[in-house]
Amino acid sequence: MTRLTALLIATGLFAAACGAEVAVTATRSDASAGATAAPPFDPGTPAIEDDGNPDDPPSGPTTTPPVTAPTVSDPNAINFGPNKPARPYDDFLLATLADLDTWWEQTYPAVYGEAWQPLQGDVYAAYPQRPDDLPGCGEPRTSYDDVQQFVAFYCGLADFIVYDDGDDGLLAQLADNFGAGTIGIVLAHEYGHAIQQRSGVLRQNLPTVTTEQQADCFAGAWAGRAARGEGGITFSDADVRAGLIAMLEVRDPVGIDQFAPGGHGSGFDRVGAFQVGFREGAVRCGDLIDNPLPLMPNQFNDNNDFANEGNAPFGFDAGDPETGVGAELFGFLVPDLNLFWGIDAEIPDFIPLTLVPVQSEAEAACADLEPGLQNGAALCPSSNTVFLNEPVARSLYEQDTFGDFSLGYLIGVAWAEAAQRSLGSAIEGEQRELINDCLAGAWVQTVIPVDFQLSQPRAEGRTSIVSPGDLDEAVRTAILIGDLDADDNVLGSPFEKIDSFRDGVIGGLNACAN
Repeated sequence: MTRLTALLIATGLFAAACGAEVAVTATRSDASAGATAAPPFDPGTPAIEDDGNPDDPPSGPTTTPPVTAPTVSDPNAINFGPNKPARPYDDFLLATLADLDTWWEQTYPAVYGEAWQPLQGDVYAAYPQRPDDLPGCGEPRTSYDDVQQFVAFYCGLADFIVYDDGDDGLLAQLADNFGAGTIGIVLAHEYGHAIQQRSGVLRQNLPTVTTEQQADCFAGAWAGRAARGEGGITFSDADVRAGLIAMLEVRDPVGIDQFAPGGHGSGFDRVGAFQVGFREGAVRCGDLIDNPLPLMPNQFNDNNDFANEGNAPFGFDAGDPETGVGAELFGFLVPDLNLFWGIDAEIPDFIPLTLVPVQSEAEAACADLEPGLQNGAALCPSSNTVFLNEPVARSLYEQDTFGDFSLGYLIGVAWAEAAQRSLGSAIEGEQRELINDCLAGAWVQTVIPVDFQLSQPRAEGRTSIVSPGDLDEAVRTAILIGDLDADDNVLGSPFEKIDSFRDGVIGGLNACAN
């Protein structure tokens, strides 16, 4: 009996048939680091229609409906200033602040054992038309240009929050594309920094990424409450999906050392902290200062990685047979997956798979083809083949917000399905799909750079290694292909898929058996 088989049988999964004390603590965006903010994407539709034609328009909704908010009772909860253009989400943000105050009044004593103290300063809307009446944080005043760099920030000096309310700001883009809940989550994150000021966390001179992780967790805890209908704001499944997107949009740009001052974490890290809070609540978030979550590498591995911006060339060439030098994306991913499942995972009956590109689903000659080819890749069990929908794959690869590891994730899931079949899995439906996500994550754990926090020993001959941004691309792909509604129970919702994938990345094969 193999190690993985024993683990899975034992658990019943397989059966016979910001800153310091007074500094600005901010929400980070790509734009804040001198890069262009990633354009939003539609999380509810496949990248390409089933026939694999990249010229076909996507189907389905391109925006999410607004969250449900109560009637606003205090129109002065936000300092809107004298010239503010009206926004369709203004009332929602007022209701969000009221709900955050109510929640923290109830929650802060449970986390820290003392009473909650409301903000002493205001929450300010910043926009180009506003006169110079925004307070400064260590400076006489804050300009709108300053706010644009941060998107939103909390100032511990005077206990206030400022958010970008401009037409062209990232928050307006997120709200337009995914609903007002995204801005609510950003404000909940900034409230998390106000919590840290009250609890003394900001006086500990911790790495920025540690305090950002906890603030992301607090935002997730509030969003979880909204999703469960326990407060004054109610989130739909679409709002939860939008919250995941919001975490991705305020990640550190690839190549940034998240452990350096000002580092906030990759999208994978930020989504993970948000999910921990969502599932486990604010008390769990309070523990993250002493027991932070593991972080993924975000710096380039070498000069070639930097030159390629973390993306291997698209193609199937295996490169030099002796050294692998010159290998293209599938030329090294395919043998690496076969080595992992055949050797590292100790599945003696695992038969190496072949990747075959096709231009349409009609070209995939297979009587028992698994679903998923319209999303990019699908297993043909009878021929031990994974068919790659090449037009879909190229479309994902060429989009800045996806890239090469969107394809690594998709074929990783197909290899995971083959592993389940080799082990005689009797699990069906959504649960099986989520196990595949976890198993794909367990493979990813073994291609994290050596000597990083979660790096694992690997079999001789394995040469794959993740680049910065790769795990963010996998998360985006899970959002793209996940079930639109949590009750669909086909592939799993984006939240469930990311949660399972992350379990595998963090915990390895053992986590997939729990």
